[in-house]
Amino acid sequence: MTSGGHSAVRDETSDVEAPGAASRDKDWDSDRLHSDPAALMEAMPGTESMRRPRASPLAINAAAIGAILLRDIKLRAGPYYTGYLMILLMPLAHLLIVVTTFRIFGRLAPQGTDQVVYFGLSILPFVIYTYLSRQVVIALMENRPLLYFNRVKIFDILLARGILEATGSVVVFIIFVCIFAVYSTDFSPRDWPGIVFAVAATIYFSFSIGVPNAMIAHVLPVWSIFFNFSIPVFWLASGIIFFPSAIPDPYDRWLALNPLLQCVEWIRYAYYEDYPDKLLNIPYLITFATACLAVSLIAERLARRVLLSK
Repeated sequence: MTSGGHSAVRDETSDVEAPGAASRDKDWDSDRLHSDPAALMEAMPGTESMRRPRASPLAINAAAIGAILLRDIKLRAGPYYTGYLMILLMPLAHLLIVVTTFRIFGRLAPQGTDQVVYFGLSILPFVIYTYLSRQVVIALMENRPLLYFNRVKIFDILLARGILEATGSVVVFIIFVCIFAVYSTDFSPRDWPGIVFAVAATIYFSFSIGVPNAMIAHVLPVWSIFFNFSIPVFWLASGIIFFPSAIPDPYDRWLALNPLLQCVEWIRYAYYEDYPDKLLNIPYLITFATACLAVSLIAERLARRVLLSK
């Protein structure tokens, strides 16, 4: 056979696929899809069924916050969530112990006829602030390993802890109101929506204060100790054990610069008919809390590398 005949035979046989060649190509394509993530995003018939729509940044953040929230609940409440009762009972017990102490020592209420109601409403914002802000401050220290994941941001950890503590604060407020309604002989709020807004503002302020202090404590762990030392100062300066409107000028105006005193005054003003509103400044409270939160978010954006390196 001539050389031309041999070449013709080779051309004809090269067009015929060997048995199993198609299956080998299919297996190679499948292996490539699993080993190369970029191949999944190629618009090809073989990959169309395996492609997934890309999630939006908001959906990714919401999923990360939800996962951190569940982790916080499981770590603090235990596998059967029985420990979550302690999360609720601790601030409630704190509230009831202080109110009982005032009643035992016979302190008279400057406003109204029931000292339990007066001091209970006065202590409620302080208890919310103490537990919520302190838990936000230690959130980054407790969840430091999560920052190794690219999807987890610093504010995600703080927001998840804030949601958990805010939920606990709302439950404590509901239980406390129910106790007052059952056992108090003179529980008749003047403005229920005002009380609810005062509690919500206290939660917002507590979270806004906790965020910048959490970032500072993340860089300087000793800062959390100084923050705990500041809590008794807030106790003394928030008008819980004295009547703020009875303080003479200009000292009462200086005390009114304390945002927590504004929370206490707001909830008292919403409850009592003739409570003086001389020191109450709601726009100042909201502006102060918003400014703290905004500055914290900007600082987190500018100093993210420093915060993540710690």
